[in-house]
This record gives sequence, structure tokens and C-alpha cells, in this order.
Amino acid sequence: MSEKRFPSPVRVVSSNSSLIVSTVWEAVEYLKRWPSKRGRDYRVARQHCLDALDGLRSPRAAQASFITAAKTAGLLV
Repeated sequence: MSEKRFPSPVRVVSSNSSLIVSTVWEAVEYLKRWPSKRGRDYRVARQHCLDALDGLRSPRAAQASFITAAKTAGLLV
């Protein structure tokens, strides 16, 4: 599997951690241990990231969905 990089890194923070997410794979791994409610934006971000890994969606689109989910969850700085 080739590395699918986000156009720019995304910094996410929770009450006990901070992480820089730079690739679609890192986003998928972070979504597995999502520290907030798993609502609609979470589900869309997860699907878009999985689609990007499969080449069905661009890393830019996956990043946009990941950012939306992180904003909704209050995980962006």
C-alpha cells in the first residue's frame, strides 16, 4: 500500500494527548481510538479515509472529512 499523505498535517488534541496526523493511514488509526462521540461526521470521515486508502477518494477529500469530524468533536486546536 502506498503512503497517502494529507496536503498538510492536522493536529488533534484530546484531554490527555496531542497528535499530528499526516497521512490517511494515521487518520484511520486515530479514528479507531476516537476519543469522542462517534456521530455522523465521524462515520463519514472514517469511510472517506478508507476510500482514500483504496484509491476511490483523494487524500485531500479524506482530510477535509477528518477535519470536519475533529472540529465537530472539539479536537482541533
